[in-house]
Amino acid sequence: MLFRYSCKDMGLKCDFIVKGQTLEEVTQKALEHVRENHTQDFQTIRTPAEIESMQRALARSTRVVPG
Repeated sequence: MLFRYSCKDMGLKCDFIVKGQTLEEVTQKALEHVRENHTQDFQTIRTPAEIESMQRALARSTRVVPG
């Protein structure tokens, strides 16, 4: 199974896409991208609770795609 995250699936005007073998892998890479490139879109992702909330949102936006 292959997982895919796209910033466009979160409603962002960004062409970033990441694919991986596990949901956790894709979510972590997506979180790194969001924290580095979308601080203006997501004002607060600093505390453990905020990071966990963002990880859940990213996981919900991640899709299973044909490998």
